[in-house]
Amino acid sequence: MASDVLSKLLGKHTLKVGGEFRYLQVNERNFANPNGGFNFDGNVTGVDFADFLLGATCTQCSAPYTQAALQLLDSRTRYGGAFVQDAWKVKSNLTLNLGLRWEVSMPWYDTQGKLQAFIPGETSTVFPLSPTGLVFPGDPGVPKTLAPTRYNNFGPRLGLAYSPGFSDGALGKIFGGPGKTSIRAAFGLYYTSIEDLNLFYEVADAPFGLYWTSPVSVLFEEPFRIRATGASIGQRFPFTAPVPGAPSNKTLDFSVYEPMNFFPGYNTHNKLSYAEHFNLSIQRELTKSTVLTLAYVGTEGHHLITQQEANPGSAALCLNLEATQAYDVTQSTPLNPVFGCGPGSENHVFNTVAAAPCGASFNPGCVYSTKQSLNNPNYCSGATPQVCFGTGNTNTLTAANSIYNAAQITVERKANDFTFLAAYTFAKGLDDSSAFNDLVNFSNAKISRGLSSSDITHNFVASYVWLMPFDRLFAKAPKRLTQGWQMQGITRFATGFPIQMNQGNDDVSLADSSATDMPDRVGPVVKVNPRDVNTGCPTFDPNTPGSGTGCYFLPSAFAFNTTPGTFGTSNRRFFHGPGFNNTDFGILKRTTIHENYAFDIRVEFFNIFNHAQFKNPDGNIDDQNFGTVTSARDPRIGQVSAKFYW
Repeated sequence: MASDVLSKLLGKHTLKVGGEFRYLQVNERNFANPNGGFNFDGNVTGVDFADFLLGATCTQCSAPYTQAALQLLDSRTRYGGAFVQDAWKVKSNLTLNLGLRWEVSMPWYDTQGKLQAFIPGETSTVFPLSPTGLVFPGDPGVPKTLAPTRYNNFGPRLGLAYSPGFSDGALGKIFGGPGKTSIRAAFGLYYTSIEDLNLFYEVADAPFGLYWTSPVSVLFEEPFRIRATGASIGQRFPFTAPVPGAPSNKTLDFSVYEPMNFFPGYNTHNKLSYAEHFNLSIQRELTKSTVLTLAYVGTEGHHLITQQEANPGSAALCLNLEATQAYDVTQSTPLNPVFGCGPGSENHVFNTVAAAPCGASFNPGCVYSTKQSLNNPNYCSGATPQVCFGTGNTNTLTAANSIYNAAQITVERKANDFTFLAAYTFAKGLDDSSAFNDLVNFSNAKISRGLSSSDITHNFVASYVWLMPFDRLFAKAPKRLTQGWQMQGITRFATGFPIQMNQGNDDVSLADSSATDMPDRVGPVVKVNPRDVNTGCPTFDPNTPGSGTGCYFLPSAFAFNTTPGTFGTSNRRFFHGPGFNNTDFGILKRTTIHENYAFDIRVEFFNIFNHAQFKNPDGNIDDQNFGTVTSARDPRIGQVSAKFYW
């Protein structure tokens, strides 16, 4: 890393010019289930430990057996930035700040190109036998950084500081004399460098590593054979990764990697994330020790990192297979044929011609997955129907946006005997995605837009410290007993966080993307007191005294979405959960023993009034506790501590 800044004073101008350069590297060496791991769920005997004794791996879980090779990634990036800034003192009471910053942040790359992206419909030239849609550095339009490095990132900055002063008249009464009031305003556009976390999701994916999960229950003593039939699903280990650029890569067989249960990619059109920050504040001196501040603060985020299902199941295709009662090759047995497509069938194999297996070749009438981009013979070549599965494929992309607006009022007093800070914020935050795994809807991003997960509408916080005047009240008492007493506390009243809605276990959308499935909203949301018995709650039982408590909103506002191929009508986050009502309080006694020695005794109480502060209720309509609070924040906690200074 190298950086430098040059400053120059020119009359009323203070000029600064600077820049920096960074070269970063992260070398990953990860181990995950190198010897294999089994999963037992009690599906056979009803008890998971009994299943373990029988060697009966789970039949309904997503990972009966998992094994992985050593995961290697040698990622690198470069960052450069330069800026120019002028602090211009226009008048004694007016200063302007003008600036411009230019930034270049290269997306992370691997030294040997051990990365992949996902471009539906494109065939790789680096690994021609890879499933259609999977591409790698060196393929057409895919640089070593996956997304291009962009050089047009300019961020202007503008700031203003003004102190009006009027000695008399109406304005003098409002703003006071010189130095009593200050007005500040600012705007800036700020880019953020790209984080290596994006590549962590790609470490050791096929063909540069093997993280293999069996699609069906396997034998405990021989995990590459199907438990129900004894049929082999292919020996996967030991595993040797291909050498990047080797001629043999042109004929590399991808069947060893199937099924690819999770295959994330980095979008090749990603841009650098940036935010626009703007604020306006008026600060007024009320007394020599008290200041009032009124402010507006806003932020807009653009091209923010998020995730999106890159290879969803086709609802239209699944509905057509259901309507024509196609033969479900994956689920069927000779004694139990299964017809039609439905929730959870995105990775199944279907035959629209006859009730017959779909084998190694791409037979007419065979549909190997409702995930369209993997409907090709390469993906299923050499594989039996039981392992011809699609992928859980998420794309890391810079497609999310956010906006935050807040009005703020602050009163601050700084004095020898009593200090306090009281602040109130009225705010609203909206976004498409608040964090990783908060997936943006792949069909319509507007469906995912709602309250930010950290949104708090009203937030009042007051902190205070009082030096208790015992030495003046008890002047004749020993000073070591009366001096050094201090009372302090923090009080907060605030709106709760938004409740996350979900209909996560039904796959009604037929997309294999449960994070975007929502219930239907059928009425207004009615909030109730969790302390009371509420007859509209799922836990209410007229024969059980006290049942129905813990309910925060009545579930009658929502209904299960039962329309196949749709996502539900409820927004992901649109109303808030239980709020905060908390006071932390403490008393401190400091005794000075000598000039360089002191002794503290502190008594503190957190949530001193023991106010019940509930956490958010369950927002998943699939759960039996839907709408019900199942946990609370800490009750009153007291502690005594001592500290010796020397």
